[in-house]
Amino acid sequence: MIFKIIKIKDQVCEDLGIENVPVEFGDIEDDSRLVFKPVPKIIINNKFINDYTESAKCLTHELRHVFQIFYSRIMQDELALLWKEELEKGINYKAEYNDYVFQAIEVDAFAFSQKYLREKLNIVFKYENVGFQNLIDQYTKKYNYVLQC
Repeated sequence: MIFKIIKIKDQVCEDLGIENVPVEFGDIEDDSRLVFKPVPKIIINNKFINDYTESAKCLTHELRHVFQIFYSRIMQDELALLWKEELEKGINYKAEYNDYVFQAIEVDAFAFSQKYLREKLNIVFKYENVGFQNLIDQYTKKYNYVLQC
């Protein structure tokens, strides 16, 4: 499984034009996490070690955050400025779930993951919460230019 995930990681990094970030499975509270210390890496929860689709969703989501950091530092469009603001104030992992997932950087990462996996790997899924899926659909239509795979 890890070899399949590494192959996806390499392709996503190339497609997004970002540095290749190591990925590993580990015992963490979240489904996945992008960490920077002691070294930058993506950790995917061990509960997904045998679940290709969920691992791919986590991986593409976290790699999108790497792209957001890069994009927000060099671009000056609406999204870049919004992402920069959110990234500078820090991600509030302790926030209520809805406050957390409705942050612009999170909505974008969820939208990218869904679009990328559908278009590149033929993995099609919908988010369980219909309202959230509607938000992702609206976001994808509005910001398709930055979601190009």
